[in-house]
Amino acid sequence: MKKLFVHGVGKIYRFLTPIIFLSDSEPAHDFVLAMSQFLGSIPGVPKLLRVLLRISDPSLETTVDGIHFENPIGLAAGFDHEASMPRIVGSIGFGFQSIGTVTNGAYEGNPYPRIKRLVKSRTMLVYKGFKSSGMNFVLAKIKGQKWTVPIGISIGRTNPLSEYTHEAAIADIVEGFTKAIDSHMPFSYFELNISCPNMLHEISFYEPEHLSTLLFAIQQLALPKPLFIKMPISLSDDEILAILDTVMQFQVAAVIFGNLQVDRTNPAFDKAELATLAKYPGNWSGMPCQEQSDHLVKLAYTHTKGRLAVVGCGGVFTAQDAYRKIRNGASLIQLVTATVFEGPQVAAEICADLPALLARDGLKSVAEAVGVDVKWESLRGNVKNSEKL
Repeated sequence: MKKLFVHGVGKIYRFLTPIIFLSDSEPAHDFVLAMSQFLGSIPGVPKLLRVLLRISDPSLETTVDGIHFENPIGLAAGFDHEASMPRIVGSIGFGFQSIGTVTNGAYEGNPYPRIKRLVKSRTMLVYKGFKSSGMNFVLAKIKGQKWTVPIGISIGRTNPLSEYTHEAAIADIVEGFTKAIDSHMPFSYFELNISCPNMLHEISFYEPEHLSTLLFAIQQLALPKPLFIKMPISLSDDEILAILDTVMQFQVAAVIFGNLQVDRTNPAFDKAELATLAKYPGNWSGMPCQEQSDHLVKLAYTHTKGRLAVVGCGGVFTAQDAYRKIRNGASLIQLVTATVFEGPQVAAEICADLPALLARDGLKSVAEAVGVDVKWESLRGNVKNSEKL
């Protein structure tokens, strides 16, 4: 019955999207965050929403680096940049959340417009550039809160900095991490965002030398919880493999693939629709990320051989999308854009449908499904090689 209700809510939302989408994207986004904060603060409301919307099933439970997740569907960094949702995110179906990205210093955001929808292409043009009220503000806002699902904090470098050097950026990031640690908030993990493509002055940590220096500085902080790294998707396979090799030299639990799509020639775009935003800067979420995210999840899972957990993020709208990433090697899934096009209950809808996909394939749990397509491809390759011999 609850599954029918959850899907019913989704159908109503999608029926209303022509009206909802009459509003500009950023004011609508701000309204959702304000409403989430308000509802989360009212005693009894999160519990009521949990009764109505949250789908629980033993097959969805999984553990990554000692963190227990009731389900593997998380809200990615980029949606709730100032921590308005942690008290309610579990109630609407999510298994975890990354708040942020939060920066050490405050930044009002890049010039408008910073968020635009392309409905046919199922994507959002994003140009916020680490908009943040700063680490001190966010930590004060959530002080004393208790959460029902694992909450991580995504941390990136302040935009802009007074000095654009790697040394200054590292010092800024380390100070942000230090404040988060010293707050003693019950974060389940820390997330390092090295992949925002919308900074006004880019300071890249994609080169192994600079990334090693950054990770060494963070490792000296003796993080009390696991470290995840938010990765780019618009690099070559060789560049990604070099980053993974660097990451595996440090105490990192997971990598997230990935962030926004830079390529405007991606076939997922409706060309006529894309042309309407040709003059605007920014990069793309949702469907244009899907194929490359799937590929990089599989690449990372194969290359790291269990040394790192992989989190799949990009173009997840349905249980089938999530399941494909899991079978490619993702232990966890994150999404953002689907909350806009499918509705805020989308995580609950995915969790309603995912157990049937597992059961169909004779799999008892999400953990059992992780990487099965990669393993099958490897096994099939070994069989073919044996036949040649």
